[in-house]
Amino acid sequence: MKICILSSPGIADEMAKHTKTVLDAVCKKSYLSLDFCHRQPDPSELQNAVPSRETVDLCRTSDAVLFCMQQTGAYTQEYLDVLRSKLGLFGSMRPIRIFPALTACAAVKGVFDGMDCLLVQEKWSDDMLPEQGEKVIDGDLCGYDVLLANSQTSQLAARAAFGAAKDRSKKVIFSDLSDKMSSSALRRRVANLAASEFDQIELSHLPAPELMRRFTRNPGSIDVILTDPLLGEILFAQGLAMSGTPNLQCASYFGYGKQGIYYNAEPVCDLNEKADEVCPASMILAAAMALRHSMGLEWEACCIEKAVAKVLSLGRTADLHQPSLPTVSASVFTAYIAQNAADYISAAE
Repeated sequence: MKICILSSPGIADEMAKHTKTVLDAVCKKSYLSLDFCHRQPDPSELQNAVPSRETVDLCRTSDAVLFCMQQTGAYTQEYLDVLRSKLGLFGSMRPIRIFPALTACAAVKGVFDGMDCLLVQEKWSDDMLPEQGEKVIDGDLCGYDVLLANSQTSQLAARAAFGAAKDRSKKVIFSDLSDKMSSSALRRRVANLAASEFDQIELSHLPAPELMRRFTRNPGSIDVILTDPLLGEILFAQGLAMSGTPNLQCASYFGYGKQGIYYNAEPVCDLNEKADEVCPASMILAAAMALRHSMGLEWEACCIEKAVAKVLSLGRTADLHQPSLPTVSASVFTAYIAQNAADYISAAE
């Protein structure tokens, strides 16, 4: 099994190194063999924000790609979207989790305790909007858009949602922006068909307004959400804001096989912070997602997530400072996670 790590010099590179430290500890304790390749951008990538052929080829030969996203520089959202397209990844899987030690950071105290949901959707692409324009109807100027839904990619997204729900609370909610559109009707039929293949999973359909209300008032009751690209973007942005800790959230892209890109949901900013003061948890959690979804290592992924939750209750890096807890460097924070993850694995042997 092979993992490709993409990062730029600076904070992103340090976060990548911390992530590998945790993976090395887990592999050693679990007697796993993982191959790593680490690539930094060449000048053409820095200038054009377009993956080079060497980068794309390296990613294609890897089981998973860890991508440390930045606000500026080489590895931006624009670069990530191009890389995703070149690798044929069309689905998006994004957890929104509030760790018990961080409930005080949530937007509304007490409401978001225990929030741990997963958003699954097809990633928006220009192919979904093949035609748009304006025309005069009954003397009025009107704008129109042709919105397409692909049954094959919708089916794969649905199967990914149900597959993820098997290892969670076995509940999937399907919702879309409008149940009046044919594209939404197609996705709904595809979701029902996928549900028939996963008889142990409970599927429910909620209108978007009802889902939004539950999402903000009782998010602990939500497990996996299967939705369309537009509503998915709205829900994820809302979830990041509600969590109060967007810099701890991770996300992934998936396609036809097991390969995926796993990245930090909140881009790293190199401008005002020192590398050892920035919490690397988002990339460490992204690595846990890679182990779970691309390599089938559910137990190892769970041990990493449990270790992150425990260490957050014991100490924080400077960017997550809390007066009642000691402030530690990112290196120390990572070492504690690596040790605790290894201990959890040992306890199960």
